[in-house]
Amino acid sequence: MDQDKPREIRLALDAIPVGGKAEGKAGDDAVLFVRDADGVRAFQAKCPHLGAPLAKGEICGGRLYCPWHKAAFALSDGSLEEPPALEALTRYPVRIEGGEAVATLTPEPAPAKRAAAPVGHVLIVGTGAAAVACVTTLRREGFSGRITMVGREGHPPYDRTKLSKQFLAKPTPPEKTLLEPDFAAAHQVERIEAEATRVDPAARSVTLADGRTLTGDALLIATGSRAVVPDFEGKDLNGVMTLRSLDDAVRLSEAAEQAKRVVVIGAGFIGLEAAAFLTKRGLSVTVLSREEIPFAKRFGEAVGAALKQYHSGNGITLVTGTVARIAGNGRVASVETEDGGSLPADLVLIGAGAAPETGIVAGVEPDEKGGLRVGADLTLADRVWIAGDIAAFPEHGSGVTARIEHWRLAQQHGTHAAQAILGAQGDFVAAPFFWSNQGDKRLDYGGYAPDFERIILQGDPAALDFIAYYVREGRAVAACSIGRNKPFTAFLHLLGEGRVPDPAAIEGGADLAALV
Repeated sequence: MDQDKPREIRLALDAIPVGGKAEGKAGDDAVLFVRDADGVRAFQAKCPHLGAPLAKGEICGGRLYCPWHKAAFALSDGSLEEPPALEALTRYPVRIEGGEAVATLTPEPAPAKRAAAPVGHVLIVGTGAAAVACVTTLRREGFSGRITMVGREGHPPYDRTKLSKQFLAKPTPPEKTLLEPDFAAAHQVERIEAEATRVDPAARSVTLADGRTLTGDALLIATGSRAVVPDFEGKDLNGVMTLRSLDDAVRLSEAAEQAKRVVVIGAGFIGLEAAAFLTKRGLSVTVLSREEIPFAKRFGEAVGAALKQYHSGNGITLVTGTVARIAGNGRVASVETEDGGSLPADLVLIGAGAAPETGIVAGVEPDEKGGLRVGADLTLADRVWIAGDIAAFPEHGSGVTARIEHWRLAQQHGTHAAQAILGAQGDFVAAPFFWSNQGDKRLDYGGYAPDFERIILQGDPAALDFIAYYVREGRAVAACSIGRNKPFTAFLHLLGEGRVPDPAAIEGGADLAALV
């Protein structure tokens, strides 16, 4: 065998449908072939986010969507169009030989870009999803200027979505959550580990706890949220924890090694995800919830009841009630409820939600939900953008002002801000999306439907095989799904393009995948 000959993967053309895709393999190598009227192209076979097999994804219009977390790539060249991936697909040369497509496993060079940016120094407050997406977009688009990123966490940027999931199922090295081992060096970022005490949008400046003041030609404020800890008696006992940061997750995982009984206060996404994966670790887990049916207000009673039944069947005890106090002598022993109940605990996780970190932003009053109101282009002031959890922005699909705590939406905000910094014009119109690993089931939710008026439910929630459409003011503005990836992805794509059919058509069985 010629050791110098590039490796190749061959696949019969007949195996690649026109307008479709197919994976080709040779030994341990694999590529994804896509075919349309312009010919055949080949890309890496796995999503660069978390390695999902792209052959199981969906093609909608000119996009390929990851089957797990809905990163989107252009079919024309593999370029990134939507996170949570932060880079384009690697593309391989393809030739047609007889009745076969042949991919040579020597990556095609990415086109060099150089952005003629109107600014020389970008200052970012925050190190989370929005900040990271802003940095990677700036560099991907060829911005060669200075970038400074300020945040109090000592870790390189990490994937916060992992913290309440598999990270807790067994002892896991913290570095498994990192986006890159040395993000700052890889993207030529000046990383300042410090507490910001004041952000002045008018001056585009940030004051640090040590007295230093930083300024930039453009400013992105992406300070994120902090875990809410209600003023329970006993909240400061050893063994009472929250789960927001990587340090929180490490402490919780280490404490779980010594614990047998866990009480989770709150049946939101963080609470139920953590409960499911701590149960996999062999712990006895009780979830205390104010609501009899978790998620009923967000997803409807049928979906909420199905999730409750699923978790109960996997060993989680769900109790309805409110906290009277957390009891213990130096260390937690139990959670006592207002109705006189007592839930024994070696470990308590408070999952009472998150509050936006807006107090350091000068001259701006938060709205009633704690967010900072911005225009549809996410600008707060001249060359100042707000992104992520703290942004109260006009959500395009629903038409209402929203503050949304989604990892992927924060990434979309950061991407939009980067493009605006580079001179792009226009409003933020991307469709929100999040996923939640409820144990072994992945729940997808796209859009925004506060105070929805009715639900169009297709499938069987009890079997966790369904898609639910949420109708508000005569329009389907959101959808929730487990096990229905094809129609859900089509809905998300159509929502982003403003082409969702009316509710009557959806109720009548409209094939959304045929409309993309």
